[in-house]
Amino acid sequence: MTDSKLIKMKIIGYSDEKYTQKHGEMDLQINPDSLKHSQTIKYVKDKREGVSASDRKFNAYGDSTLAFETLFDGTGLIDLKEKSVSGAINYLENVVGYNGNSHETHYLHIIWGNFSFKGRLSSSSYDYTLFTPGGSPLRVKVSMNITGSMDKTTEAKQANRNSPDMTHIITLKAGENIAWWCNSIYGDASYCTDVARYNRLTGFRNVPPGTQLVFPPLIRHS
Repeated sequence: MTDSKLIKMKIIGYSDEKYTQKHGEMDLQINPDSLKHSQTIKYVKDKREGVSASDRKFNAYGDSTLAFETLFDGTGLIDLKEKSVSGAINYLENVVGYNGNSHETHYLHIIWGNFSFKGRLSSSSYDYTLFTPGGSPLRVKVSMNITGSMDKTTEAKQANRNSPDMTHIITLKAGENIAWWCNSIYGDASYCTDVARYNRLTGFRNVPPGTQLVFPPLIRHS
């Protein structure tokens, strides 16, 4: 049995990055014909001895983006809750746009059936294709691009990121050293002395393979 019930794409705007303070929401009049969801991946150079200089080691997931187009039609062929194309555009911009209280754009949750995406508006455009004799818009194609965004705790948990704000337990392999892991985790090899001290080592050099090390959340130099 197929699911024939029409479900409208919903855009919910929040004023905080934890998506707890709802600002407003909108059901699109017409669902998109397609969604374009992309994800970048970040790599770092693998500096272990004997490894090719061109080899890369996974570091973290980068930006995730969502792009889609929808249509607002004010001809009366399809029910438009906001009664006019101009009203629909104004309501959409209120949901997705600038928050004067926080001086930030809203955090958005896009829901369509089982599809769910959280992010913030990066760009939008309006292509007006039909007007009344008096110049009022009757039909507009809306293009939206949204960059993924979520609170840091959820992001690290969902993407399993190699985050400097998380504790890492590493067992050294042949060719690896504390400085290399500091560069990989913190983005700064100079934390090697702090890590050695944290693990109660006399120094960061010549630590044998098989040694288990704890790399705590980002260590701030004093």
